[in-house]
Amino acid sequence: MMGTIPQVVDELIKSGQAAVFAAVIHVEGSAYRKEGAWMFFLEDGGRIGLLSGGCLEYDLQCRAKDIIHTGGVKICEFDLRAEDDLGWGRGAGCNGIVTVLLRDVDVAFKESLLFLNEQLKQGRPVYFQQALENDLLYYFSNGTTQSGTLPKVDSIKHMHPFQCSAGRKWRNDKAFYHQWIWPASSLYLFGAGADARPFAALASSVGYAVHICDWRESLCTKEHFPDAASFQIGSINELLHRITFTKLDSVVIMTHDFQVDQQILRVLQKENVLYAGLLGSKKRTRRLLGNTIPDWLHSPIGLSIGAEGPEEIAVSIIAEMISIRKGSEICPSLAFI
Repeated sequence: MMGTIPQVVDELIKSGQAAVFAAVIHVEGSAYRKEGAWMFFLEDGGRIGLLSGGCLEYDLQCRAKDIIHTGGVKICEFDLRAEDDLGWGRGAGCNGIVTVLLRDVDVAFKESLLFLNEQLKQGRPVYFQQALENDLLYYFSNGTTQSGTLPKVDSIKHMHPFQCSAGRKWRNDKAFYHQWIWPASSLYLFGAGADARPFAALASSVGYAVHICDWRESLCTKEHFPDAASFQIGSINELLHRITFTKLDSVVIMTHDFQVDQQILRVLQKENVLYAGLLGSKKRTRRLLGNTIPDWLHSPIGLSIGAEGPEEIAVSIIAEMISIRKGSEICPSLAFI
């Protein structure tokens, strides 16, 4: 499993295994993944997550065996700039130096990860800090301190949603790794038709908690949507009153029903969600909204890559959603604190 931080932490807890935590804490030049990537090496040899294209994982797994059950911490540096086998490994040629933190998931750290998992499931971003010289840990989430004395942290009031904001810093001549960790992105998918299935599957695979919203109960099944976080079944009017949208949420409309789409859009224009997209042509959308397509609505939905068929259209939509989630476009600011 590769996955986002909420996914890999949840998977580790479900495994119940002893493990070693690994995180990219510094990159000079280019690398497959940047600061903030997490993974775990399990005692039985399994892996959760990915830090590179496979270049580093075997070596890290060997090093992880040395510190599992020890409570130890190890800093590993990999120079991947060589284009031949004279450099580290077999000449990955990534033109970067990658620094990785390894830490045994001992009892104290496991409790911290349980805390982290609980906060993320409640939709709260968490501030993570790890001292590089000892086992001192800090966590921050809406004013909650999990351990230690909380240092001054930057406010996230004006931070872009899901901004990584990870790396090394120094305080009182001590080196720390710090990172904002965001909860899983919630995606409300209106429409449970056959064309929605590959889109929902792809969205789940890249870290979205997908909520299927439809009035047709027979379509809302685990057989059709095995990775769905929930099924919201009922009339569209009922569902729109039941769901509370937040600034971290995304909404995709694939109902293929003109009147239903109008109902949803009337509600969404009063909301402030991270992403809202409508399947269909510009001509149809103008008819729905009275000739003007507002800036907050992505229609036609997805990046213009010439996509055809449900699978390719799913790729184009997810690509557009990721670009917004990662801050490639201007998005609303947050006010958690």
